[in-house]
Amino acid sequence: MKKIIYTIVSITILLLIASCGSKNNKQVLKYTTDKTIAISKINLEQLDEKFPKEEMLKDTTNRLSASEKEKFKLFMNANENGIDIVEPLYILVDQDKENFATSFIVKVDDTKKFETNFSKITETQIKIDKAKNLIYSNSELIGSINDNVLVLSRLMSNPYGSSYGSSGDAAANEEFYTNFWKRKTTENEKIIDQVNATLKEDADMSAWVNLYAGISTLSRGYIETLAVNKLLIDAGVGVDLNFEKGNVAFNTQTFFNDDLQKLVEKHYDGKNVNYDLIKNIDVDNSKMFVVGFMSFDFIKHFVKEAGFEASLNKYLEYKDITFEEITNALTGDYAFVNFKDEEVKSDDPYYYAKPNSLFALGIKGDNAKKVIDILSNDGMMNSLGGSFSNKDILVFATNQKDLNLLKTNKAAANKKLDKISGVNAYSWTDGEEISKTTTKNNNVKVVEAVTISNIKDGNLSSETTIKIDKKDKNALHYLMGYE
Repeated sequence: MKKIIYTIVSITILLLIASCGSKNNKQVLKYTTDKTIAISKINLEQLDEKFPKEEMLKDTTNRLSASEKEKFKLFMNANENGIDIVEPLYILVDQDKENFATSFIVKVDDTKKFETNFSKITETQIKIDKAKNLIYSNSELIGSINDNVLVLSRLMSNPYGSSYGSSGDAAANEEFYTNFWKRKTTENEKIIDQVNATLKEDADMSAWVNLYAGISTLSRGYIETLAVNKLLIDAGVGVDLNFEKGNVAFNTQTFFNDDLQKLVEKHYDGKNVNYDLIKNIDVDNSKMFVVGFMSFDFIKHFVKEAGFEASLNKYLEYKDITFEEITNALTGDYAFVNFKDEEVKSDDPYYYAKPNSLFALGIKGDNAKKVIDILSNDGMMNSLGGSFSNKDILVFATNQKDLNLLKTNKAAANKKLDKISGVNAYSWTDGEEISKTTTKNNNVKVVEAVTISNIKDGNLSSETTIKIDKKDKNALHYLMGYE
């Protein structure tokens, strides 16, 4: 089993560093169905240029053994491995009965070279059965080939598919591969447009997720019995990642159907971040903060259209308040701040720094009185550490001192806040916190991470930029530990 997994991983690594990408997605769309849950695309040409291959081969720090370096040399020579370097690497996740199927797809142009060199790389006997068009690692089936297209697939059971949960993963069988080549290609124009809009030729890596298919699969079709189903049909998410000089760029975009787009556009048009919400909140002492706008009018209409309004109001009856009263009390402006941990000396070996955070909501004056009274009577406003409210804002904080500027109406310096206009949300994260977990063994530090989000034409998009402290080479070099 380990040999099979290693075989698939080895082939993936080879393709990542030794090939180049095509200019369209026709290849993968041949095998995309209405039940395809996700597709990833690796722009191999760009990554090949950015990957620190020479540095890795010259590395004397024992990151790679002599044997691994020999295999790496094979990885870098695509022409000697029988791989057709015109097409990119695609990874498909599909629903297969009650299972999830993950498939790696690539084209080959010399099956003999493929067998010979991958046998060396994987330390197994890779053999193509030309009569059955099946690929074996020793005696175990790992893939199939048809018209020079190679697919390697594994199956994982749906963790929500039975009361016993997931039973792990397994290699795909002959029946799966027979059906794979015969599968019905999607004719859904929404899916095709989303795939082409998401899997970009200029992105190092990109991915598309069919939200509707994923939710339907995980819920075993239950979502299709609910009113919310009509709003989620054809919903999708796209992401792309680029390693650039001095930073890493990560972008997302959503795709909704016409009904949901109209609803989103109606309630978000012209609504942007209100930075005044945090004018009395010090974000300069934070590890991260986010300030933004969410439309409670949209949430109210979504809940109603989705058929949840009656159940929600039934739940709120014991508080003598309705969902509409709650949404009418809030402006939609919000902020969350996670402050730096206070340095406290302690001899207690079990001591840990307690989280220190603040959450703020914009409110509509007297309309919010009932909400605030309910929270006060329940003791919730003080149980979290402290609270503050006036006619414009309601704030919860774990530390009372973080409310001082609000109580005295003194403006915070907020030098870390870049008031970018025309966006729906803005967030900042301290690079030191990111470096602690991601780059602590490398000679590079993350400076900061900034995300801006916007809603346009009924769809949400975001752009995240992670800046590092070195710019001479591509960020991938530094993040892998090379200068």
